[in-house]
Amino acid sequence: DQLIDNQIKVQNSEAAYIRARENLDVVKNQAQSDLDKAELALRFAKQDLTKYVEGEYPKELNESESRITVAKEELNRAEEKLKWSQKLFDEKYLSGTELRADALAAKKAELDLDLAENNLKLLKEYTYTRTLAELESEVKQSGMALERAKRKATADVIQAEAELRA
Repeated sequence: DQLIDNQIKVQNSEAAYIRARENLDVVKNQAQSDLDKAELALRFAKQDLTKYVEGEYPKELNESESRITVAKEELNRAEEKLKWSQKLFDEKYLSGTELRADALAAKKAELDLDLAENNLKLLKEYTYTRTLAELESEVKQSGMALERAKRKATADVIQAEAELRA
C-alpha cells in the first residue's frame, strides 16, 4: 500500500512539475506579448504626437490662413461690386433688388472673413493647446503602462519560476 501511495505521489509530483514548467513558458510568452503591446502603444503615441505637431497642425494652420486670404479677396470683390452697383443704381441703370443682393453678398463675404479669422484664433489658442496636451498625456500614460507591464512581467515570471522550483 505504501509503495502504491508513493507511486501516486511521484506521478502527482511529475504532473505538477510538468504543469509548472508549461505554466512558466506560458507566463514568459504572455509577459513578452504584454511588453510588446505596451512598447507598440508607446511608439504609436509618440508618432501621433510628432504627426500632429509636424504635420496635422501646420496643415490645419495653412488651411485656415488660406481660407482667410480667400475670404479677404472675396470681400474686396464684393465691396467693389457693391460700389459699382451703387453708382449704377444712382444713375438708374440697376434696380434696388440687385443693389440689395450685392449688399447682401458683401455682408456675407464680411461674415465669412470673420468666421475664418475666428476659426484660426480657435485653432491657435484652444484646439492646438488641447490636442497637444492630450497627445503628450497619451505618451506619458503609454510610458507608464510600459513600465507597469515590465514590472508585472518580471513578477509573473519570478512567481512561475518559484512554482516550478517548488
